[in-house]
Amino acid sequence: MKMKKYLINERGNGMLLVIVGILIGSIFISFMFFDFFNVFISKRISQTSADAAVLAAAKEARLIYEERFTSAIESELEDLRELFDDEKEKAETEEEEGEEGEEEPPPDEDTVLDRIIKEMEKKYRKVTMPPSLREWLEDPDAEIDPVEALKYFYKEDERNEMACSAIAGDMERIRNAADEYARKNGADRNVQVAFDQSKFSIFVESEKDGSYVTADDSLFDGIDADASATIKRPKGLDIACD
Repeated sequence: MKMKKYLINERGNGMLLVIVGILIGSIFISFMFFDFFNVFISKRISQTSADAAVLAAAKEARLIYEERFTSAIESELEDLRELFDDEKEKAETEEEEGEEGEEEPPPDEDTVLDRIIKEMEKKYRKVTMPPSLREWLEDPDAEIDPVEALKYFYKEDERNEMACSAIAGDMERIRNAADEYARKNGADRNVQVAFDQSKFSIFVESEKDGSYVTADDSLFDGIDADASATIKRPKGLDIACD
């Protein structure tokens, strides 16, 4: 009789152990599921951050080379305007002399412009002056087509060198733009922000720290994602780096 009661108690204890084991296993599986879900979410955040960061970085890179182009064009326009003023002054002097001697009529404005164009052709490989530049000489308020001006003032390799060196020389500004948007979208850091000159593009790798229940966070690297974006070029102008 005592033996029977003992066996019944043993079966009850065994069942309790099974239940406790199942409970512990369920909790562990739940934690594992939580960790896998956390990795999935962190990966999505990293990818979203990388996408946002690279777009911001590519936009900043375009602003950098456009600023360089603008500065170069403005410098050339100053020289062109100075040349125009010199030629205009010569024309006015000739007009006064013509009125005194009455030997020949003074040159008109088109003639002055033609003189300037000839001088500029000597300097800029005999390239035809774009209509927008000629209009600007006649009217300083006229708009200038920047692409036309760049093609007129600079050779292709000179334009490429200006754009590529401007971007490569101001990577800190590009990184700051990438970092700002990476953090805004949930990443903890950007592991890499690089200018791919062969593709004229920006590459960004963002990273988010993982948080785990079943293991120490320090045992794992951050969860990263990368993205790349081509730097937009002006319409009608190709830019390539060596």
